[in-house]
Amino acid sequence: MHPSPMCQSCRRPPGEGILSYRKGADVVRNESMLQCDVCERYACAECLQVYDIFSGYDFLCHECARGFGPLLPGRRGH
Repeated sequence: MHPSPMCQSCRRPPGEGILSYRKGADVVRNESMLQCDVCERYACAECLQVYDIFSGYDFLCHECARGFGPLLPGRRGH
């Protein structure tokens, strides 16, 4: 994975506060932006969410997540 200089959704540069992704009670810590598993855009924790859909460790941006419809309460990450 190649780090992106900024979030491709909100255009903010990476910073300590926007690179920790929540998955339920757990936190996924990263040193760079993560990619949406669907559109492959790099996104910060404000724009990327962690879901249990296929692999149990799926990252989807808000835009792509809408295509999956509403998820059960408590199953959504960020």
